[in-house]
Amino acid sequence: MRKYQAISADAHVEVAPTAWTERMPANLRDKAPKVVQVEGGGDAVQIGDSEPAPLGLQLTGGQKYTEFVTKGLKFADKLPGTGDGAQRVTEQDKDGTDAELLYAAVVATSLKKIKDPAVLKAIATAYNSFLQDYCSYAPDRLLGVGVIPPTNVEDACAELERIGKMPNIRAAQLLSFPNGGEWGTYGDEPFWKLANDLGICITAHHNFGGEDKGKSHPLPGQKDKALKLEGAVDLAMFAWLLTCDLPMPTIPILTIEQLFLGGVLDRYPKLRFHFAEAGIGWLPYWLEQMDDRFNRHKHWARVKLAKMPSQYVRDHISFSFQEDHAGVALRHSIGLHNICWASDFPHSVSDWPFSRDVRERLFGKVPGNERRKIEALNILVQLGMMTKEEREKVSNEPLQSNVHSLKIPARNASRS
Repeated sequence: MRKYQAISADAHVEVAPTAWTERMPANLRDKAPKVVQVEGGGDAVQIGDSEPAPLGLQLTGGQKYTEFVTKGLKFADKLPGTGDGAQRVTEQDKDGTDAELLYAAVVATSLKKIKDPAVLKAIATAYNSFLQDYCSYAPDRLLGVGVIPPTNVEDACAELERIGKMPNIRAAQLLSFPNGGEWGTYGDEPFWKLANDLGICITAHHNFGGEDKGKSHPLPGQKDKALKLEGAVDLAMFAWLLTCDLPMPTIPILTIEQLFLGGVLDRYPKLRFHFAEAGIGWLPYWLEQMDDRFNRHKHWARVKLAKMPSQYVRDHISFSFQEDHAGVALRHSIGLHNICWASDFPHSVSDWPFSRDVRERLFGKVPGNERRKIEALNILVQLGMMTKEEREKVSNEPLQSNVHSLKIPARNASRS
């Protein structure tokens, strides 16, 4: 195996959708994401009749902060992050990164606006086939994340099984729960069983949905399939107690709580989850307070779990972060093996091509074997590319980086 020093556990393939929509059936292509021009110049990606999303803050690689714009960019400009696999590897070299976990373009979150399940299925299969080929340029460096259609569990299982046979697809991204909704149900069981059996990591950019307290659980018409919590309390109510008042759209608290409160992680103990761009600074507080609240409320609610809530998180889940000094300082309170550095290239939170500087600021005083795990090895274990035992051995080995001899660019002092 390649000797990895730095793997971004969250990056994006921001190619023009025309790179993969041609793989869709001809009669559905007119409903696929398309490139349109916006007033004032520049490209935008539009899905159906929705408001076009201009190219801007998702493509800031190498720019000074004063150069950021929200529109006016074009795919034809061949901006960082918009090219083919060969361009991507060159960009990794420039940034001192050995590999990236590659999520779809940021516009992927808009796919749920499409109501036609046939179109959603066609988009997912076309994109995933494209991604398999894209990553074939350097399979050890381009680690693909396949998209699961947010339609129903039958479609989700079919696409999971298909990408499970694609060697360059390393994880499966859920935009919703497998049933297509924002709350988990027993209808999701075939998907969790398949993921458990295949050993494929299930991931999300932020969460699977259901982070709004105002939304009821279960979904209308699904009461017979709703996840239940054994005891004298509704799952949604008890889950909200354990959120410790932290939920916000980018934090996957309620997603995670549904998985262990509904027994998913007990029934399928091999499941592994990775939540990208969730950050980690909030985790020590939540994990501590969640256990405390569970102990306080489990008696009257008559709720029993096989493990403490925080242990489910530490046994099954990893989180990626960018520059999060508070989280790194409290890494042992979170769980050293549960956190993974990421660049989020080419989005505006990324510091490409200066990630070496960022990692040195974050990890310069962290012991070498711990740093190695956070920068690269933890995500390899989560993706099933390395065992936990191999991680312990490799983390203590002398490192001969694949990129150490590359010239490190000087950070532009005026970037900010």
